[in-house]
Amino acid sequence: MRTTIKYLMIALLVTTFSSCEKAINLKLSDTTPQYVIEGVLTNQAGGCKVTLSQTKNFTDNNDVIGIDGAQVSISDDNNVYPLTPAGSGVYQNTTLTGAYAHIYKLTVIVAGKTFTSTCAMQAQVALDSIYLVKSSFGNNADGTVRKYVTVKYHDPIATKNYYRFVQYVNDRKEESILLDDDEFTNGQEVNTQLNFSNNNDNPARDIRPGNKVTIEMQCIDPAVYKYFFSLNSSANGDGNNAAPSNPVSNVQGGALGYFSVHTVQRKTLTAP
Repeated sequence: MRTTIKYLMIALLVTTFSSCEKAINLKLSDTTPQYVIEGVLTNQAGGCKVTLSQTKNFTDNNDVIGIDGAQVSISDDNNVYPLTPAGSGVYQNTTLTGAYAHIYKLTVIVAGKTFTSTCAMQAQVALDSIYLVKSSFGNNADGTVRKYVTVKYHDPIATKNYYRFVQYVNDRKEESILLDDDEFTNGQEVNTQLNFSNNNDNPARDIRPGNKVTIEMQCIDPAVYKYFFSLNSSANGDGNNAAPSNPVSNVQGGALGYFSVHTVQRKTLTAP
């Protein structure tokens, strides 16, 4: 199912993916704090990072304090790779890269608790090109025609594939989460328009003439897709639940968050 998902933040900021990304604590009543783990391993050098923090009560401020002093490692069938503390709850391994079809296990030990997660590196599907399309619905705040990026790629027929796209305008990361899968496009040439809603009419989010636009394509694990998909449903409600709940984590041991092992490709254009 092709889905464009608004990435809603409520109470918690966590740094991942080499830029600032919003994470959430959807438990609105005061509760016992929970650890939040956001781990990433990519097929590119410098793409291995884990951020550790804690949820806060809904009535607290939104300042996030990273949790230092943890033991963090990633392992495969043959080796264990320790991550080095970088401060503010960030742990990194600057040389570790993921390989196709390998399964990786994340282990985080903190304050006597152990959290684990496993994730497999998916095959990379080539991002053929990106181009801009004028919107048929609505304009920018200044009256100019709104434009969206369309991504073009060929989905392989032999496998089930899940995709995440991250958009940057003049190096500013778009806050929406943009997902796709091949439920209706298996084995086909795909042209997916990356729509998002600029509800606050922030001009920095609009694509205007002269803007540099970069799209990052990630081929993600099914459990990671489920996490981001459920993030939207949890935040906005799916019609079946009266109250929101936390997104479906692939981390075991009681922590929130996710561990994603994925490929990364990027293409850039300058808006005409």
